[in-house]
Amino acid sequence: MSVPSAVMESSLRPGDRPGDRHGDWPVEEPMAAAGDDLDAGLEAVEGLEVDLLTLASIEAELDEVERALVRLDDGTYGRCEVCDTPLDEAELVDVPMARHCRDHRSTAPA
Repeated sequence: MSVPSAVMESSLRPGDRPGDRHGDWPVEEPMAAAGDDLDAGLEAVEGLEVDLLTLASIEAELDEVERALVRLDDGTYGRCEVCDTPLDEAELVDVPMARHCRDHRSTAPA
């Protein structure tokens, strides 16, 4: 005949239960472990957010480079897309993907 586990546990003295510490059930330790898991999960999500933002930035820059290469192929590289004015060479050295002159940089569509 087997004894139900509830009866067996009730017959144990504090400190005799499996995982028992100082006469109490170990409540704080599993909660701390769960908190550590949660913190690790949150850090992973935050890291993913940063990675996604970085990826979006890199993709936008790659798009601009590809557009500059198309302009290079069709002979319009280094000229303003709005007024066709030649762009300043020093600015092209700093920003090779530049598409607009100073006059149209702030008013031109992105």
